[in-house]
Amino acid sequence: MTQTPAQSEPVERAPAEGPTRNADPSPRPRTRRSEEVYWTLRREITAGVLRPNAALVEDEIATRLGVSRTPVRESMQRLEADGLIVSHRRRWIVHEHTQDEIVQLYGVRCGLESHAARLACRHATPEQLKVVEGWRPGMTAHDPAVLSDRARDNDSFHDAISAASGNPRLLAAIQANRLFHFNTRLAALYSPDELALSSRQHGELITAVCARDTERAATIAREHVEFSLELILRKLF
Repeated sequence: MTQTPAQSEPVERAPAEGPTRNADPSPRPRTRRSEEVYWTLRREITAGVLRPNAALVEDEIATRLGVSRTPVRESMQRLEADGLIVSHRRRWIVHEHTQDEIVQLYGVRCGLESHAARLACRHATPEQLKVVEGWRPGMTAHDPAVLSDRARDNDSFHDAISAASGNPRLLAAIQANRLFHFNTRLAALYSPDELALSSRQHGELITAVCARDTERAATIAREHVEFSLELILRKLF
């Protein structure tokens, strides 16, 4: 495997609101500890470590992560706003996405990631293109033994292309819509032919972006997301 580039994470900001009478219009700042807890839980949910309908007990999470209940409670509220958890009978559980919700999420991803690939062709620096090309060995391998590594590194690879778009807001939107994605559960279901197709798409996407072929890169990015959706609907429903 190639060395994994650092994975960026979107910085989420509270929406701006007009001042109200007798109220401080400034949003409450999030603590570093709260951010760490939020991203730990978010990654565990989207990676399938915390499975759908799993109960989330604040005391247990606080003990496991070595924090007080306050950052856990704040993180739960944010995860609920993300649509990743829901309140059920006075407790938090991981939300189980319906087929329609997943189709909608992937429809958004098609548009966002296709546009990001197009912009990457136009705006990527030579250094960023070198990073994208560096992913080729790990993301185009056909050996089923690499699937666990592929599941771990998939987001970082696609984020490298999205980051090269030169649009941090677009990158943040793509990451925010990554609520149900390629993870260890889906990776275990890939057939050799499906892995080969996914690997070929990765290779073609890398080639198109590095050649600054805007329309080809946008088309491959869209087809790759559509392929992932087709697999999810066929294998998990």
